[in-house]
Amino acid sequence: MTPSRSLPAPAFARRLGRARRLWEWLALATGALIAVKVVSYLYLAYATYVVERTGSRITAGIDSPAVRTWLSIEPGWDLTVILLGGVLLLFWLRLIWLSVVLAERIAPGSVRYAPSVAVAGFLVPIVSLWMPVYAMSDLGDVSAREEGRSTGAVQWHPALIVTLTLVSFGLDAASFDISGSAPMDMASARTALHLVAAGGVGKLLLLLVCDGFLRAIRPGQEIALADLSSRERAWRRTGADHTDSR
Repeated sequence: MTPSRSLPAPAFARRLGRARRLWEWLALATGALIAVKVVSYLYLAYATYVVERTGSRITAGIDSPAVRTWLSIEPGWDLTVILLGGVLLLFWLRLIWLSVVLAERIAPGSVRYAPSVAVAGFLVPIVSLWMPVYAMSDLGDVSAREEGRSTGAVQWHPALIVTLTLVSFGLDAASFDISGSAPMDMASARTALHLVAAGGVGKLLLLLVCDGFLRAIRPGQEIALADLSSRERAWRRTGADHTDSR
């Protein structure tokens, strides 16, 4: 039995709530950094177009102090986005783990995968195309039952999360392929910038959909945790009564 499974419901609720709050703050920070990057990609694409058409770097503003400053801090900005994204992924997997553990506690056999398998499904190639959809759909069904809602409704969050992940990182890969080709003219550079900007927009949408999924299952989880707390208090009172009767 894992520590998460054996935790009393109030302690488990605090652990889940803390992980959720940290994920939300990290998602907000990561999204803000990505949004700035998207704007910079679009501006640079525009600047290359102006330079190509007019031959003037001054008209494009590409040599302005603001642009030079941005280009000097951009590598550090990129590194920060990567690091935050990695930490954000860890907290997402932590939330999936805790959610599966909670689902097993309140309704044994209600989820297809054990917590470790559900988490691994997000990381292992090929199976990550369908296992996360099943794992998140199971969590959505458990939450819906706790709220008294129908579980037959189509759950669009899981499939959209996987789709946006594939599309956004696929656009990044296509951009890198173009950038790595030589020689590369301004038109190709502009295409690469547009692709990576679109990938950034895809990641922003991905963060929103992930947040939407967590908010969708949250009410059911809170009901389940309240019910578990009530049961634990009842068990403690029953145990105390038995002890007193002896």
